[in-house]
Amino acid sequence: MRRELDPGRCQRTIFEDRGFNYQCTKKPVIERDGKLYCKIHDPEYIKEKQVKWRAMFDKEQAEREKHWVLVNARSQAIKGLTLEELKQVTPALIRKALEANQ
Repeated sequence: MRRELDPGRCQRTIFEDRGFNYQCTKKPVIERDGKLYCKIHDPEYIKEKQVKWRAMFDKEQAEREKHWVLVNARSQAIKGLTLEELKQVTPALIRKALEANQ
């Protein structure tokens, strides 16, 4: 049994964890493809938000990958060194190991 959507409210159906589905209770402020939506459920707003989130995630992922490349290069640079040699590890040595891994 399907209920008719209230035209005075946002047309988005909310799906709840317990299996109860209901129409959004917010007042519609924008019309897209003949349907009325509140600002939160506006499809254009959702797409824009997803694009921003994806850009932020990609940037953070690139930073994480860069960090782990450096960590791996450091571990390769110091592998097999004695304590005295470890005291001499420099950024130049790490860069050299990094270049060797590429």
